[in-house]
Amino acid sequence: MPDYRIDKLSVDELDRIKLPKFQRGFVWTKKKQDDFVQTLHDGYPFGTLLVYPENDNDKNASLQLLDGQQRLSTIRNYQREPLRFWKPLNRDEYMQAFTTVNGMLTDEEKLTESEFDHIVNQPETDIALWAINVSKIDDSKNSTTSIIETIHNFKERIDEFVDIKHLQVPMIVYLGGAEHIADVFANLNKGGIPLTKYEVFGAAWVNATIRLLPAEESPLQDQILQYVKNYYLDMQKQAEFDLNKFSEDDLTQDRTITLPELGTALGQYVVSHLNALIPYTDSAAQEIGFGLLGVAMKLDNRKLNILNTYKQKIADSLEDILQKTERICNNLQDMFAILLRRFKSTGNDYENGLSSTFKTLSYFAALWDLEPSSEEYQHTLRNIKAAYVYDAITSAWSSHGDQRLLSYCDGSRNYSAPISKNQFKSAFDQWIKDQTAGINFGKDIRCLVTIHANLSYMSASVPNGETFELEHIIARKRINDADNPKKRSILGNSLGNCMYLPKGINNPKKDRTLYEVNDHNRYSQLIKDSEYFSEETMNQIMQALSNRDYTTINNLLQERSAKVAYTLVDALLNGSIRL
Repeated sequence: MPDYRIDKLSVDELDRIKLPKFQRGFVWTKKKQDDFVQTLHDGYPFGTLLVYPENDNDKNASLQLLDGQQRLSTIRNYQREPLRFWKPLNRDEYMQAFTTVNGMLTDEEKLTESEFDHIVNQPETDIALWAINVSKIDDSKNSTTSIIETIHNFKERIDEFVDIKHLQVPMIVYLGGAEHIADVFANLNKGGIPLTKYEVFGAAWVNATIRLLPAEESPLQDQILQYVKNYYLDMQKQAEFDLNKFSEDDLTQDRTITLPELGTALGQYVVSHLNALIPYTDSAAQEIGFGLLGVAMKLDNRKLNILNTYKQKIADSLEDILQKTERICNNLQDMFAILLRRFKSTGNDYENGLSSTFKTLSYFAALWDLEPSSEEYQHTLRNIKAAYVYDAITSAWSSHGDQRLLSYCDGSRNYSAPISKNQFKSAFDQWIKDQTAGINFGKDIRCLVTIHANLSYMSASVPNGETFELEHIIARKRINDADNPKKRSILGNSLGNCMYLPKGINNPKKDRTLYEVNDHNRYSQLIKDSEYFSEETMNQIMQALSNRDYTTINNLLQERSAKVAYTLVDALLNGSIRL
């Protein structure tokens, strides 16, 4: 006998649905949601839900959703805001109603689309009150009654698009054992948008629980608990359904979390406290959090699937793990915030284009077991900033990053030895030689230029009150006039052609140099400290652009790239190498 039965669920019964805590967040794009609503309108069949009843003998029992969150959430969203879905699917009809209503109003009273949408979404009584209270309706064109009728008829057409009240949602009711739910969930999600390994961990390790210390005994554990709460509250809000067996109050009182919840919360802590180094992505928190637990356990990142076997060890050493995480986060943030902050940034904006997950985890691994007050800890920390750049230009983490990370976990690699200046400069020479022509700066260039600026000219040579932006030294307009956009020959995207420049000098012609705006020697010190082209070299470049002499242009750009790179090397190694 199969462990399931086929059934149907009316829209009125959607409140019975509860999301299991291990479900993913909402991942459908707007187009996929619109396509699904069109399917409902067309009356075509759509995929079934898979649910697990808390009590199959009770027809009103809650149903735990195992598969179909995207479909149910879209239905719920459509039920609440049909116009949001109807509008892009029926643009001509929408514009007809919008234009008709505006045609009944004077110019002073005409509505924007967003204002019209807001009115349409109101109850009929509120729409009537709005129409009555419009103070300058042009009665020669129409009346208040006509406006109300037009909007009423428009709303009826929207309501008729999908017969949501009579929609029957097909579902499969799983009747097997609860211990197999995670496996069922993982198998179902092998198609479509695949699960990440961290989502599979969340489904498989629901019984791997860790009890946190009582409230206020550990501020760090209190923070972890809050991250867990926020994660589920955000998911619940996003998915429009209640999460099964989630109660913020119960979690506060019991203080028991699962291993996957710890991994995610730990990652969120690190991403929040080390935002100079870690660019935010949806997956960053889980990659960092689970990876950091692996670092703490000296576990190969390729074997994180057995992390649950370390659950007790993690629980026993949790406070130590959190304290080390906090300390290393603070140390790295203090250092990289200085290097990577965008100039005159009003927020926490950083150019961290050289960062990667395994690379960041290696810093934690290298510092994890060192005594913070020791010389080795301090040397390692200082050497990391140079390694951040060196490893990027040598592509040290571009392949087999998990294997390289393990070498830092087991101690066979570390950052205690400084990089030699000659070795560093030689690596930059090769990197510069390998650059290819283009016009747009990559994230690596933006990051390197920001580090160079923060360690040199931006720290001392910038006139007060100026706004500076990453810009082309040889202006984009000049390069485009001289180069073939379809087959670039000029290294306009190179390290040598990028720096922080005053925002105004590229407006309105977008082609001026610092020499053309250097009244009263305003930028003379900046020109000197930034390795900006000399005036003679700049004139040579302009002549080469006119002659389309790409070799000369690129040679001069590579020369400046090398100057910037060598300054960068000297600054990064300052205090971290004995010459």
